[in-house]
Amino acid sequence: MDLAKGLRDHNEKQNRLVERALVAENIADELEKSLAPRGTYNIPMLLDERRFEYGIPNGAFESFPAFDKVYIWQATLTERRTYSDGGAIVKPDAVIASDRNTAPRGIIVSAGLQALDSLRSTGIDIGHIVRFKKFSPFIQPVAEIHGVVLTVMVIRDGDIVASEDLARSYHARELSIVNASIDKLGYDFRFARTTDKGDVVQTGKKVSAYYDPSV
Repeated sequence: MDLAKGLRDHNEKQNRLVERALVAENIADELEKSLAPRGTYNIPMLLDERRFEYGIPNGAFESFPAFDKVYIWQATLTERRTYSDGGAIVKPDAVIASDRNTAPRGIIVSAGLQALDSLRSTGIDIGHIVRFKKFSPFIQPVAEIHGVVLTVMVIRDGDIVASEDLARSYHARELSIVNASIDKLGYDFRFARTTDKGDVVQTGKKVSAYYDPSV
């Protein structure tokens, strides 16, 4: 086979997870083939789509976090295979793995009931892409492909510092901030949105999340 043609064929078949530097090349195809069909898990549609978009392994859904714990499938801050936009230098698999495993960013896969209380009361939900405290130390192995162990980050609700999806919805004016204080003399700010039926729905009473004063 002509070498140039072989390289072209290889490039055309490059896995999209690899192109976006989400997982290493040696596991991308096998990971994508292993993903359970849409609708398999009892999860929001947003997360079900992101399972395929980000290559979240089935094992991430085979245990459920307890108390205030949150499972995060990490994603790099910059989703590209090269070091710069339009650059020609491709990141090695080891660099891709390191970037992902140290990134303070990811998708909320699931959350314990206590964590759900605090997250949803502030407008954050399962499937959101969030930012969290860097160097949160705990990981949970959830799958193994070709000897590569895939993990989710285990954090507490208060370790989450921002939601990219919440910001997008707010700036797209799909959400507004309203004062739910009954007497209007004080403040009780909540997110509000209008449903397809025209009903205005607000986030509930805010629930305190875990707080680590040492950080």
